[in-house]
This record gives sequence, structure tokens and C-alpha cells, in this order.
Amino acid sequence: MSLALLVSFFLIWKMSRRIQVMEQQITKQELPFAPVDTTQLKPEPAFQSTEGGMVFSNVIDISGKAEENRIVVLSIDGKAVEVLLPHKGHFEFKDIKLHRGQNKIEVRAITQEGVVSILQTIVMTYATPTLQYLSKEVRRGHLDRKEIALTFDGGSTNNAADEILNALKANDVHCTFFLTGEFIRRYPRTVKRILQEGHEVGNHTWNHPHLTSYAKDRKQETLPGITSEKIRQELSKTASLFKLVTGKEMAGFWRAPYGEYNAEILRWSAEAGYKHIGWTVGRGWEETMDSMDWVADKNSTAYHSADEIAEKILKYGDGKKYGANGAIVLMHLGTNRKEDFPHQKLTEIIEGLKKQGYRLVKMSDMVNTD
Repeated sequence: MSLALLVSFFLIWKMSRRIQVMEQQITKQELPFAPVDTTQLKPEPAFQSTEGGMVFSNVIDISGKAEENRIVVLSIDGKAVEVLLPHKGHFEFKDIKLHRGQNKIEVRAITQEGVVSILQTIVMTYATPTLQYLSKEVRRGHLDRKEIALTFDGGSTNNAADEILNALKANDVHCTFFLTGEFIRRYPRTVKRILQEGHEVGNHTWNHPHLTSYAKDRKQETLPGITSEKIRQELSKTASLFKLVTGKEMAGFWRAPYGEYNAEILRWSAEAGYKHIGWTVGRGWEETMDSMDWVADKNSTAYHSADEIAEKILKYGDGKKYGANGAIVLMHLGTNRKEDFPHQKLTEIIEGLKKQGYRLVKMSDMVNTD
């Protein structure tokens, strides 16, 4: 490899870093600490499901030839996602993941002088899911894959968010966050940071309403006033605000507030284009991956210390055939605790799970096949 090519590669990397810094500065100017003005919201278009079947695989490979003194760049929707140098005149991009909807994939070759040649442009449409698929909730991933998903809900506070994001970044872990419209309105900078650091965001409704009678009678009966239109508005308004703040689409997942839902509500959410993601449940505290980190009253029987929460997650599945494969863990971005914070055990949890051989994934990776 020539010195000139190395210098060229360094200059391109340095330029991309400068662009990132500029984008971050612009973001800070556009997104002040004050809540977002929701009067700018535009209604989301009606969801149209695929009928008769659906495609699960969303990964392609691209290979080709290029001169040795070229840098080859792959971009999706105008954003560079991978850069490489040809090896003996050949290059290959593997496992390129597509998002649902239209994907514009472009491969470019760049000379040492910065001259750009477009080698290929592909526009591919990855169709929406079927209603039958969306109506099936997910509480656990594949038992034959050594994966675990750490998920975080953002309802109305973000006082633990920065520490959580710092821990995830330091340990190179990407997760799925479920945010309410109220959270997005109050904390746009946190939302932008979540996306910038490679995480995905699902829908947690607009203002975290009760949807069923569970809190009163331990039954999942749909409450009066909760209709198909109400569910659609709760999800659509949140998705619209997310796009207004970030310029990006939400992931096609949602999580019901308080874990309150039933088959009727799942069908309504599917008709709005969302698949419900719960958390792994079982008998008693030890068998459920709800961290209960939101409980602040030490006198409550539901209270568990940060050490107990970390231990429960790390020991989940001990002695069982599939271990903790496919487990979905629930934690929160806000806390009312004054001390003994579970999120401060996050690095310990991540390191412990990795040591056991688990791969920590986003929900889109966990449910990319049926």
C-alpha cells in the first residue's frame, strides 16, 4: 500500500470526523434544552400491510473489482456505512442490512485526488410485514441463539440516561429504547444521542396511558375509551414527533405502558404498523427479566437492590437447557431512587453476560427471522 494512499485515507477519515463534529454542533443549535414545539407535528400516513406473505431476510452482499489506488465507499440513503481498500483488485461488502421501505444503495470509488466514480446504484424496496406477523408479540427471542437484548424504556424522566449511554458506549453495546412522545418532547438531545450512538428507538405511546384494567383487577380487559383509533393516534403522534426531532423513522416496534395489552390491542397496534415487544417473563422474581429498577420504596415487597438486580440477570437460566438464550431485559432511563441505582451496575451486567458467551443485540437483530 502506497504512502500516498494511506495519507489520502487519513485525510478522508479526518474530513468525515470534521463533518460529524459540525453536525453535532448544528444539532445542539437546533435542539435546545427547552421542550420541542409539538404544533409542528404532521400525521403519519396510514400503514398498508403486505398480504399473502413477507420477506424476512434483509441482508445482501456486493463484490467487485477496483484499482489498487482507490478507496471504495458503500452508502445507504446517502450515509456512508462502510469504507474499504481493494485487495488484489477486489472488494467485497458482506451482510449489508436493509431497512423496510426504500433503500438507495450506492458504491463509489475515490482516487487519491478525491475524484469520485459511482460504481453502482441500487434502489431496493423491502416490503412491510403482514398483519399476522405484527400481531404476534415477542417476549423472548430464539432459544437456539446465544443472544440477549437489553431494552430501556423512557417515560417521563431521563436522569439515568447519560450514565446508561456512557456504559453502553464504553462496552460497544447497541440496544433498543422505547420512548414516549412526552420523553421525546422533553429530551430531544437525549433522543438524538441515542440514535447517533447506534441504538434503535421503538414506540412507547404518546403519554404512557393505562390501556387495560390490569391495575385495578389483574385482568387485561380493554379500558373504555381505548379504541383502534386511540391506539393509532398514540403511536402515530409519537412517531411523527420522533421524525420531526431526528429526521429518521422509528423502528416498527412498540411496548405497551405498564405491560397492559391483550389480543385486541395487539391487533390494533398491528394495524398501525407495529409489533409488540414485551420482556421475558416467568414464575416469580427470578424468572422474570423485568429489573423492577423503577421501584424506589425500600419498604415495598417489589423493591430489589442494585446488587440483587444484577445478580438476577447474570444468573438467569442457570442450569436450564437453553440458559438465557433470547432473553429480553427491561430497564428504565429514569429513576426516583435517591441511592442504590441499578443502572450503575450496567457495566458489570454487560461484562458478565459477555463472559458467559452471550451476544448483546438490538431487537431488530433478535427478531429478523420468524
